[in-house]
Amino acid sequence: MSHSTKDRLLQAAKDVFMEHGYEGATVQMIAAAAGANIAAINYHYGSKADLYAKYVAEHLETAMSRMPCLADSPSDPEGQLRKFVAWFFERYRPESPLRRINQDIVAMKHEFIDTILEKVIKPEFQNSRELVTALLPMGTAEESIRCWIKCIISLCTGPIHGAHLYPKLFPGTVFDEAEIKRQAAHVAQFILDGLKAEAKR
Repeated sequence: MSHSTKDRLLQAAKDVFMEHGYEGATVQMIAAAAGANIAAINYHYGSKADLYAKYVAEHLETAMSRMPCLADSPSDPEGQLRKFVAWFFERYRPESPLRRINQDIVAMKHEFIDTILEKVIKPEFQNSRELVTALLPMGTAEESIRCWIKCIISLCTGPIHGAHLYPKLFPGTVFDEAEIKRQAAHVAQFILDGLKAEAKR
């Protein structure tokens, strides 16, 4: 079996998992979309779960490589925090892979959840720590820094996870590209205002 078959299977898997989610996708769907047989999936990836793990890992590596960090612009932590929040929200735009992966978490095996913890959640927390530390006075208590890290992540994930409730809570509101940008800008400003207030205390 050629290397191109392996590539076609992975690309087909991305499309099928995006459309149907982990539970709804079948190896038959993936093989058909790739123009291959089911044995090819077993040969190249082992199982649907292994193929999904490859799909998740590849997407997360690409997404996380674009995370704005303090190291990108050490003299502008405020600007980097704004970019970090905007990046955080952008990854969950409508029909985005990470939004679908997030919906699949409940159905995932523990190793998938561990992958997300190591490749996404921990780097996000570490990045938040660096930004918060740069924006608060030297010597700020560790307890305060931890509270700010949790606050930033909560403010970013809250609107995203609650997106499906928006139409019921705010009739006429859709969590589309424009709303994502508005929410990201609001959250970033809210965080920066809070950090500036704390720095003055």
